[in-house]
Amino acid sequence: MNEVNTFHTFTSPISTAAIKLAQELSQQQVTPEKSQQVYLNSLAVWSVKYYLDCIGVETDIKESDSMNPAQIMLTNVADLVVKNLGKLECRPVLENEQWIYVPPEAQSERIGYLAVKINALLGKAKILGFLKEVSTDNLPINELQSLEHFLEYLDSLEFEQMNSQKLQDTRLRKNKIVSLRKWREKNL
Repeated sequence: MNEVNTFHTFTSPISTAAIKLAQELSQQQVTPEKSQQVYLNSLAVWSVKYYLDCIGVETDIKESDSMNPAQIMLTNVADLVVKNLGKLECRPVLENEQWIYVPPEAQSERIGYLAVKINALLGKAKILGFLKEVSTDNLPINELQSLEHFLEYLDSLEFEQMNSQKLQDTRLRKNKIVSLRKWREKNL
């Protein structure tokens, strides 16, 4: 596999608004460990949102479980809803870590996984790469795919979604035509 530093990554600033929200969510937690987890998860999600905004991909952060105080209290999620496609899991990675932790509750119902190296002291986050799916809790960072592949993957998901919608629209039109014919036959 490619080394992380040999392919396309994305570094984003961590805004003061993102830090403030992450702090608010983390302060609602009952243990220091959970508070730290929520803080890092929130920063990872906001960093991915910033990246997707920059490339013109619509998100709906308000619909993400990672922004729901009840959900984050009970689970370890760092999801971001991508409009019309599904949830991306945005997993935080600290400096010098070589593994990405993906908890069991975040290993399904996701369209993909992005690893985000958080450096809160410098106010920066670096999106390292992505995976389409996971099947284990700990993933080596060097198994990530490039963000270039992520963009291709998003394009393919959008294409599939468009084709699926066209197929549904065609079926709906055919059903309306059949219903109209039946109605017409009854009333003639």
